[in-house]
Amino acid sequence: MEIKLKKQAQKYLSCVDENTRKKLYKALDQLSRLEGDIVPLKSSPNMYRYKINHFRIIFEWIKGNIIITVIEINTRTNIKY
Repeated sequence: MEIKLKKQAQKYLSCVDENTRKKLYKALDQLSRLEGDIVPLKSSPNMYRYKINHFRIIFEWIKGNIIITVIEINTRTNIKY
């Protein structure tokens, strides 16, 4: 599946250190295969949370589509959803 990053996600990846960036890119690769700790959000249809250590990736995926849109990447304490 194809991953698209919204502006916040791109900005967050550019601000973190190299080791964290590598870890998050690896997580995005797993996300493209829909592997890992993925839970649907109750507040919004087609919205999901992917947990990797203390980071959270909020993304939108409509079943049947081949595009996953990453809306936000942040730490557990700073995530908005």
